[in-house]
Amino acid sequence: MENFQITTVVQWLSSMIGAVTAIAAAVLSVSKKARQGVKNLIRRDTNVDEIKVELNGINTELVTMREAIGRIEEENGRQREAHLAELRNGITGIYYKHLDDRKLAAYEKEDMLKMYDVYAKWNGNSYVHTIVKEMTEWNVEA
Repeated sequence: MENFQITTVVQWLSSMIGAVTAIAAAVLSVSKKARQGVKNLIRRDTNVDEIKVELNGINTELVTMREAIGRIEEENGRQREAHLAELRNGITGIYYKHLDDRKLAAYEKEDMLKMYDVYAKWNGNSYVHTIVKEMTEWNVEA
């Protein structure tokens, strides 16, 4: 019997809260003054102006960071091209050094293959691919 009374009270309270919420929503949707009053109350409690200032500061910092990232990416591109040139120079140097005898020392072949691995991953040109393929067929000195 007590469960029935508690359940009835909870149902009644839920109905009343729902009714008050519905009435408040109806008043706010119809009345501009009431709606503005609620907005002002929320703004006063949440301090919207300070939040706007903070967001503007964050946006400014984001723009600065994007510009810095752009400069870093440009510099990385230049450095990548310089490294590609160094790798290409190293590989072609080994190639022309041993072109006549077509023999490589084991350590030179290993170095050449390591340089080529990076060169290929960075999408180097096909000339180096051709000479590396040729050098892999050469004899290796112990």
